[in-house]
Amino acid sequence: MALVGVVACSACVPSGYLAHRHLHYVDDTLVESEAPPPLAYEAYLRARLALERDPPDLMAARAHILDALRWQPKAPQLWTVRAEIEWRDGQLDAAREALDVALALRPGYPEAQRLLARLSDPTRALAAKPNDAQAVK
Repeated sequence: MALVGVVACSACVPSGYLAHRHLHYVDDTLVESEAPPPLAYEAYLRARLALERDPPDLMAARAHILDALRWQPKAPQLWTVRAEIEWRDGQLDAAREALDVALALRPGYPEAQRLLARLSDPTRALAAKPNDAQAVK
């Protein structure tokens, strides 16, 4: 009978994947938060791939990020990617609006703050990609 109790209690303790399912990478940073719905994550990845093309496919990136936001509208990272897309397309007001949403959802969100600082400097606003090394200096 004691063995049944031990087995039953061990089933309550998360282990393996279940113990760590709230850990995931956002770009290159390991974060702990609720994992995104698979369809939102797929749309996000498709948006990133469209942005990485040479030249970037901004129309496809925008469509994919809007799809991701439909599934996960409270994700500041998705709003920041939307802002990046708008910024790269020269739509600075739309980029600022998306960053406002990102920062309202997560005040102090570093990626959103970096892009907002970039938008606030008119001499660098359209000069380079947001992740370029010289853009951060």
